[in-house]
Amino acid sequence: MPKNKTIKLKRQLPNKLMHLPNADKGFHESWTKDRNLADFPHPFRCCILGKVGLGKSNIAKNIFLRCQSGDNPFQQLYIVHGSETTKEWDDCEPTMMLSDIPEPADLVENEVKTLIIIDDMEMSKLNKFQMKNLSSLFRFVSSHHNFSVIVAYQSFFDVPAIIRKCANVFILYRPNNDDELTTIGRRVGLKKDEIRDIFDNLLTHYRDTLCIDMTNESPAYFRKNLYEKIEKTPEQ
Repeated sequence: MPKNKTIKLKRQLPNKLMHLPNADKGFHESWTKDRNLADFPHPFRCCILGKVGLGKSNIAKNIFLRCQSGDNPFQQLYIVHGSETTKEWDDCEPTMMLSDIPEPADLVENEVKTLIIIDDMEMSKLNKFQMKNLSSLFRFVSSHHNFSVIVAYQSFFDVPAIIRKCANVFILYRPNNDDELTTIGRRVGLKKDEIRDIFDNLLTHYRDTLCIDMTNESPAYFRKNLYEKIEKTPEQ
């Protein structure tokens, strides 16, 4: 059995917190001056919330296509859909269509920039193994293994807690329930009256969306329909 030895440093360390590179996160991107507002730095975790038929899948496609026109496009696109036979995503030429959330063991060897879109999945019916896969995807798989994730769903309350906690981009249609709007506001730094005021006065069309971009150093924290900046500073 080896003896315990004191590890000695070869040089003096400064009296300040140092940035120590993480070998697993060398692929992480950041905002640059000319980066398009819909080309979120990879890896991002986006949650699109709205009632059926408003265009959630269309927004997800727009984000993907905008990333593809940027300097560093995705090399793979996985679609997790309630129906493997759907033709809804054919125009994006996905790498793979899946009916279940993939297991972490099938993802951790990934070495290329990849986007997973989870669309039209009934979250309340996921079994414990699928929930475990979803949790892993939103935590270490995304940040350590080169995956961005988009989830499109109907209700904030019905989205699994791990998504609500780990998502750093929310795109919201106005929900029917103002309690849901208030709860979402608390999650993203808006008071009840503030988030209601935004929807009442700025997002007046039923297809208008509020984008809350919590990615690091975002140039526009709040936006209307992905691109129009809303001048509101989130509370610290």
